[in-house]
Amino acid sequence: MRWIRESCGAEIDRAVGGDRTRAALLAAIAANESGGRRQTYRFVPEIHHRLTALLHGSDEELDGLTKAQLEKYLSTAHTDMERSERLKRLAGLHGYTQIPGYLAVVWKVPLDLVSSKEKHFELAVKRLDEMCQEHELNPATHAAEI
Repeated sequence: MRWIRESCGAEIDRAVGGDRTRAALLAAIAANESGGRRQTYRFVPEIHHRLTALLHGSDEELDGLTKAQLEKYLSTAHTDMERSERLKRLAGLHGYTQIPGYLAVVWKVPLDLVSSKEKHFELAVKRLDEMCQEHELNPATHAAEI
């Protein structure tokens, strides 16, 4: 935890607007999920399966991602191999807090931004807020559940 506070404490504090509870929670998530490594990537087969199902019409959406959004993102690939690689990156968890790649498409931000030191924690706060709202959780009292 100390390493995380030293290496990216300023970015966390800026992202949470000085909220000490949320800052501590994000630092703990980063320690647990990536050990404080910004470029951490973990492929998740279940997410890949859900994205493939979305493309084939078996699912309607995934956390706000629609088939049309996914197809549009993948349509810029020049080859099948590039399309497959893009889908794989979307099916992974990225950065300090392991944000799902497909959320970059939902949020309309470049996928590389999800792992950037400057913006990762802002996006992590966005994800935290979405999860807290969806599951009616308060970061101050439900940190373990989060």
